[in-house]
Amino acid sequence: MKPNADSSLRLPTKHVLVPLGIGTALSLLGDGTLYTVLPKPEIAAQAGVTLALVGLLLGANRIVRLIFNPTAGALYDRLPRRGLLIGSLCIGAISTAIYAAVTGFVPLLVGRILWGAAWSGIWIGGNTVVLDIADKHNRGFLSGQYQTWFFLGVGIAALLGGIFTDVFGFRGGLWLSATLNALAALMWFIFLPETRPVSEPVSHPPNHSEDKSFPWQIVLSISVPVIAVRFIHAGVMASTTILWLSGFIGEQLTFSTFVVPIATLTGVFVALRTTTSVVGGPLAGITSDKLGNRWAVIAGVIALGAGGTWLMSGSLLSLAILGVLVGSIASGGVQSLVPAIVGDHVERAQHGRALSVIYTFGDVGSALGPPLALLLVEVISISMIYRLCAVLFLVVSLFALWLSTTESRRCKS
Repeated sequence: MKPNADSSLRLPTKHVLVPLGIGTALSLLGDGTLYTVLPKPEIAAQAGVTLALVGLLLGANRIVRLIFNPTAGALYDRLPRRGLLIGSLCIGAISTAIYAAVTGFVPLLVGRILWGAAWSGIWIGGNTVVLDIADKHNRGFLSGQYQTWFFLGVGIAALLGGIFTDVFGFRGGLWLSATLNALAALMWFIFLPETRPVSEPVSHPPNHSEDKSFPWQIVLSISVPVIAVRFIHAGVMASTTILWLSGFIGEQLTFSTFVVPIATLTGVFVALRTTTSVVGGPLAGITSDKLGNRWAVIAGVIALGAGGTWLMSGSLLSLAILGVLVGSIASGGVQSLVPAIVGDHVERAQHGRALSVIYTFGDVGSALGPPLALLLVEVISISMIYRLCAVLFLVVSLFALWLSTTESRRCKS
């Protein structure tokens, strides 16, 4: 063992993953609230924006990450992780407080830009930390565990965002979310350990491996399924769930004398949707660790995503809900395997930059999803929009299957 071997690698992985996962999950509260309730015209009016502007606001934080992601990737390749992660979460708390305090498009846009910067730091940093503590035998498994925390965060944020809005009002709920964000940052300050290997210098010397040719071929290949999943799940579906569900349920669901408003119901539904992602992520990671062919697993989970999305476009609620649960496997599976493939094929000194490029492409997809979906919903039905998404998933599944066969041939030769 090298004399400067990283002491963090001797820490039990739970000492890193548990605080990292909890903080990541809680950081999503403000963003999840906006996605859950802001597309509802009455709530958009409280925020002082039109429905068309809601689409722009929901996508703005992804657009600005085209700038913030490369910066975050470069910083994580050069500096210790812990301080960058805590600072990013503090910025996220500030952005949520801005949503609660202001009215109108421009002030809210400032909050979304800050959230874009915060999430670049949280997401790229979190996945870099996972690669710090993983090896080739457990990358899929550990990545799947971190993705589980992420999807739990998505579900909890949607559920609590809807409940907080119905109980405390739009602004009161956001103030509560901002407080929880700040407490998460404090938790990281107390419990999150540093994982950057001490054998890696803080500033790289000349001719360091980071300066070698960047692995564009593998990075661009991984980006294709990420773009598709982010465009469909984090873009189109995230911004239209309340409208899609209203088509089946209406403005509320009544059980005898008990009434569930549509905002709370949407939050419950999104939480249910993420349940499959929570299961699918670790399962895909473990399967890929055992098979040794991660692209074959990606092809399979995206094919399931295509079938599930097609079922969602139907008129029968029971089949549509089944489609939601099946389709969510694609999101969890793909996002679990992305860091694992990076760890397999990219040098450690380039992990941050590789992840930043891949997630930047994903952010382009998720940024285009909300405005395009909310624009198309005025022209064609949500059912037709979801069918087009299913076709896109099918094409990407075939692409992943082709890469899988190529990788198998290369391993045999």
